[in-house]
Amino acid sequence: MKVYINNKPVEVSTNWTVLEACSFVGIDIPRFCYHQELSVAGNCRMCLVEIEKAPKPVASCAMPVSPNMKIFTDTPLVKKAREGVLEFLLLNHPLDCPICDQGGECDLQEQVMVYGSDRSRFYEKKRSVEDKNCGPLIKTIMTRCIHCTRCVRFASEIGAVVDLGTTNRGQNTEIGTFINKTVETELSGNLIDLCPVGALTSKPYAFKCRPWELRSVNSIDIFDGIGSNIRIDLKDSEIVRILPRISKNWITDKIRFSYDGLKNQRLTNPLIKVKSSWEKSSWEKVFPSISLTQNPKDSCVVVGSSLDSETLVSLKNLSDNFNFKKIVSDRFHSIDSDFSQNFSLNLNQLNQVDCCLLVGTDPKLEANLLNLQLQKSKQRQNAKILSIGSSVNSTLSPIFIGLTIKEFIKILEGKHKGCSLLKKSKSPLIIYGSGLLDRLDSTQFYSTIKKINKKVKVWNQDQINLLNSESNSTGLLNLGISPFYPELLKNLECLYLINTDSKFLQYLNKLPKDLLPKQVVYQGHHFPTKFLNILDILLPGKTFVEQKGTFFNIENRCQKTEKVLDFNFQNRSDWQILQMFNYLLYRTNKYTVLNNEHFNFLFNMFWNSSNKRDKLIQQFNWKLESNEFLKTYDKTHYSKKYYLTKNSLQNKLNYFVPSSKINDPISFNLFDLEVFNGFKFRKTYLKPIISDFYLTHSINENSRIMGQCSTTKRNLFTNFLD
Repeated sequence: MKVYINNKPVEVSTNWTVLEACSFVGIDIPRFCYHQELSVAGNCRMCLVEIEKAPKPVASCAMPVSPNMKIFTDTPLVKKAREGVLEFLLLNHPLDCPICDQGGECDLQEQVMVYGSDRSRFYEKKRSVEDKNCGPLIKTIMTRCIHCTRCVRFASEIGAVVDLGTTNRGQNTEIGTFINKTVETELSGNLIDLCPVGALTSKPYAFKCRPWELRSVNSIDIFDGIGSNIRIDLKDSEIVRILPRISKNWITDKIRFSYDGLKNQRLTNPLIKVKSSWEKSSWEKVFPSISLTQNPKDSCVVVGSSLDSETLVSLKNLSDNFNFKKIVSDRFHSIDSDFSQNFSLNLNQLNQVDCCLLVGTDPKLEANLLNLQLQKSKQRQNAKILSIGSSVNSTLSPIFIGLTIKEFIKILEGKHKGCSLLKKSKSPLIIYGSGLLDRLDSTQFYSTIKKINKKVKVWNQDQINLLNSESNSTGLLNLGISPFYPELLKNLECLYLINTDSKFLQYLNKLPKDLLPKQVVYQGHHFPTKFLNILDILLPGKTFVEQKGTFFNIENRCQKTEKVLDFNFQNRSDWQILQMFNYLLYRTNKYTVLNNEHFNFLFNMFWNSSNKRDKLIQQFNWKLESNEFLKTYDKTHYSKKYYLTKNSLQNKLNYFVPSSKINDPISFNLFDLEVFNGFKFRKTYLKPIISDFYLTHSINENSRIMGQCSTTKRNLFTNFLD
């Protein structure tokens, strides 16, 4: 379609607005209420333009283009109209610019300088508005509000909560929460970015600095499997805020406000336990006392799923040289990596899904931005969202199917009404929660999927996706690192833990002392305060802001973090610590040292190659872990003799069941088996792997801000099983 903008012909799309057409040719139209990710409100009137034959100026954000339309953006009428709009907006706006945290980044400030008048004709009293309490993250100065309603539309359309709205009319209009409550969304920090004035600002950032005093470093979000692009702003050597790197990208409150946890409760020096007390040591003294350097064949290494790929590559090569007993992840599952390797679907394509089945997962907690894409799909094309499991996602309002695997099997067999919805849909999708892999019947569950999928063929195998909630779970699976299994603890000299999460440490803490290895070494960046009784040596590592690192998200997309700052602790990068082990073992066992050039070549080849695993196997003869033991373990574990009596089960419970299930009375009481299609399953209900969105990582757990969010925003109302 052809339109004329300032007498110049332009070809535009038929569904564009006048504002979008002007932006397409590089003409900047001022606006306050308009945002490309929100619905059109058209209430600020700042985007007025002149259209030929129109009786008055038109709001360009709400006016669709038409053939041969003639648009004028710089006529005297337009300039005078914008000046008048700004004059009205400033009638009740306070003169807070010198003390406002939005100063230097304020849309109102900038547009008044360009389009506003140099004087005011207003001489009446200015109104004032009482500030609202929106929680521990957002500071409100509501007298500055210009009622653009961006925050209201974001809360209802993106956050899927109706916590914000307008009351009264005219000069008495106010934006608030109706009743005294906080904004109950995990994306509430984005309201600060959306607000064009200083009405909504960051509480932790208040009065810290001005934007021109900051330097910025690009990085990624490591607190979930999505890996959102972020920008870290620093003043001198202190992180003062974290923002989304891309304008259209939202980030969660967890990554935006967790930066205070980077310095709290840090491991600053190597520590050794001497007669139940901890003593500081040096790197030169601590390494010879670690059993890993003396008996590598009787040592096992357990790595966390948020460990960067550089460390994993270095560790894998070290293991191949010195033959550790095993390198495993801190998960308990027994699923082949072809199922749990990646999400196998571009996140941008999720809005095309017309029917989605959630099995044992809550995307709102495990991957909030994925949840947002499903939300858009439901809003735009009325997609059907089905849910099996205990958690109810209020933002998606799913159709509740049931609590256990029994309902899922019925859908696969075509005996449930949910099967017809999946079969009729043109683009179905099934998302499995990673918590399913921690169940004792996970292998049986996967076998059932493959068996029935071949017969029924309701959907394609490629459309079965696992939602990993950790930042580098895919990187672990790319390297063939298998999950932990309890048999590894038998006759073990040293258990070496690298950034393992609190759930795994809790599992070890519940075990009897005679089952623990002779020495347990923890390498990490924060104090594992609750579990010091089971640890013998602590080695200080670095966080993702103190070192470069590479992670693979759920799409198997390679993403990098950059070094932002150094806290000047006596800590070292995780892969550098492993290099020191290599050196010590080299001197005692005469093995080749993995030098920096070899390491860089190895890793660059790893993540740049399209067939990473095949080249690694051919070049370095890496021994990828097999699941032979796990298959035997499952057959033994589910045999009839294993379930003869409840007492025999109880004797094995502490040894075989992850700690999250040991004190779960519901799981224990329902620990009977049901048989479907020749496979045996537990009756326990399915639930997401994450229960508290704000406390999922050691950095979050040591963040004062995240602790406040967990307290004030924790769900008080859940279903009867949670």
